Amino acid sequence: QGTRDHPPAQVALRDRLLSAVVSCFKRHGAAAIDTPVLELRETLMGKYGEDTKLIYELQDQGGELLALRYDL
Repeated sequence: QGTRDHPPAQVALRDRLLSAVVSCFKRHGAAAIDTPVLELRETLMGKYGEDTKLIYELQDQGGELLALRYDL
């Protein structure tokens, strides 16, 4: 059905909580990573092979085949 919007108060609370968690992780030596939410299907197939059980496939409005990694 789509995604929902979050009001400013919820966003502020989420940001404060995330900041506290991130600072705690960093104090203990963790490093941040950033991964894309969606990737081109062919790129993901190169990473995981033909095991389509590991990815969720979808198509954008322009017809491009995209995929969501199983761990996201």
